[in-house]
Amino acid sequence: MILQFKGGINCPPFFFEYYYGEFGMENKDKGFTLIELLIIIAIISILSAIALVNYSKIKQVVYKNAVRTDLKNSLTMIIGFNTTYGGWPSSGICGPGPKTCNLSDGTHSLVNGINVSRDVIISWSITYNACPDKSDRLLIIGKHSKVNNWSATFDSCNNKFSGF
Repeated sequence: MILQFKGGINCPPFFFEYYYGEFGMENKDKGFTLIELLIIIAIISILSAIALVNYSKIKQVVYKNAVRTDLKNSLTMIIGFNTTYGGWPSSGICGPGPKTCNLSDGTHSLVNGINVSRDVIISWSITYNACPDKSDRLLIIGKHSKVNNWSATFDSCNNKFSGF
């Protein structure tokens, strides 16, 4: 027996039994099983663990980049001080940031000479006639308080950065 609907649509009777009856929606359990929920929770946990590890690595890279930037800016300001006043500023330390430090040699002063970012510490020292060619040695060291066992340095004797 075939049921005929308005508009000429024919439908076998077992369709209604399946869709609305014994095998269909009326008797189907609503909601998720415990296993399905546990699988979803496990997948979300794995994805969040992966994201957390990557986030930690990215934070370390950002902290190191802040130190590198502040170290290069400090180098520029210290060399600029030497070029402008004909002598090196006194050795010093600036940080932890955010902080602005002055450069001075006792006679001349450069206000707001060195700026350091959040949690960055920059220290510099000048040793006269310390390089093999008897030039002055400028050593700048940068650290971040949230990165353990790492620092970036600049040494004017070999004119190189390390920790980059």
